[in-house]
Amino acid sequence: MRILQLCHKPPRPSIDGGCLAIDAITTGLMNNGAQVKVLTAITRKHPLDLDALDVEYVEQTDIEGVNLETGLDLRDAYIALLNGDSYNISRFYSHQYAMVIKKVLSRERYDVVHLESLYTTPYIETIRTHAPTALISLRSHNHEFQIWEQRWKATRNPLNRLVLRHLTRTLERYEKSVVDLVDAIVAISSKEGMGYRNWGYSGPIHVAGFGIPVDDHASVAWKAGAAPGVKLFHLGAMDWGPNSEGVAWFITHVWHHIREAHPTAEFHLAGKGLSTDTWQDIPGVFNHGEVADAQAFANQFDLLVVPLLRGAGIRVKIVESMSRGIPVATTDVGLQGLELMDDNAVVQAAPDGLADVLIDLLHHPERLAVLSESGRKAAHSAFDRDGIGASLLAFYGKHAHT
Repeated sequence: MRILQLCHKPPRPSIDGGCLAIDAITTGLMNNGAQVKVLTAITRKHPLDLDALDVEYVEQTDIEGVNLETGLDLRDAYIALLNGDSYNISRFYSHQYAMVIKKVLSRERYDVVHLESLYTTPYIETIRTHAPTALISLRSHNHEFQIWEQRWKATRNPLNRLVLRHLTRTLERYEKSVVDLVDAIVAISSKEGMGYRNWGYSGPIHVAGFGIPVDDHASVAWKAGAAPGVKLFHLGAMDWGPNSEGVAWFITHVWHHIREAHPTAEFHLAGKGLSTDTWQDIPGVFNHGEVADAQAFANQFDLLVVPLLRGAGIRVKIVESMSRGIPVATTDVGLQGLELMDDNAVVQAAPDGLADVLIDLLHHPERLAVLSESGRKAAHSAFDRDGIGASLLAFYGKHAHT
């Protein structure tokens, strides 16, 4: 089967969870015999250096990029406002990108055009014109408008709140209308899939979670230690609002309770965009800034804490950590969409209860060994990349117009 995968950012280098999710689909499909062509937008935040990529990957995917300026343009924003359009979406449309899509579709016939995220849907009309028989499938990482809704509700500045609310409403209208223009939806979780049904979408929906390479994803050997020696950590992109807000909340409202119960407890921080000037004077908190090797950093500690208060989609870092046998504690928001069947795989609580469950866990560090093994088994069972790819390919085989 020939599949054209349109991306709003390059899958590689995988600098964030979205890139990893895109790349997992690419690899899972190819490992099951599909021929996948990757065509991606290139932005300032997400550049593409073909020379730095694996040669075999470049040859297999025939990856091609198109420069796209997605930064704020006041003129375009004003025009979108007057027209009642979603500026969030219109800034991802480029005539050049549309022309490249046209050329790619004219060179080869594709059975499926796989759209990664809502931000590639402005090109549906181009695809319909130049590949009328191709199945157009939307890969939904989350309901995009909900992320913006959370942002405006959390904003205190009245002007920013007004602007963000307008952006949210126009994005919601677009998102709910555009799904009727695609032939199929591939949701990252059943929760997202059910959301489309509630909107009245009646086409085929397939659930394909975030995939990990089970066979070569090395597990770490967790060693139980004394409770005072347990080291907590957080590793994530601090230029993503929900991450930075969650960590700030955790340090401000939760950490001092943990230190009162366990005075020698440690909380280590690292991640892209993390300024080393922050949280330097908090007892027990260690700020490592950006680290060269995220996996090596994570393997030094005992428990990943993901203190999310808002967000949507799948928490990639949770899945990765579980698959390597690293115990995880998170809020109920962090666990949304993971659909884990084993209650022993992750420690979770509502935000206002997170301090209590962590204090209790540090009183009983032997539970970390159970979390490690249960989490690893649950991740390998639910997030096998090649298994997800095989299931998706079978879904496309059933619905593609071959």
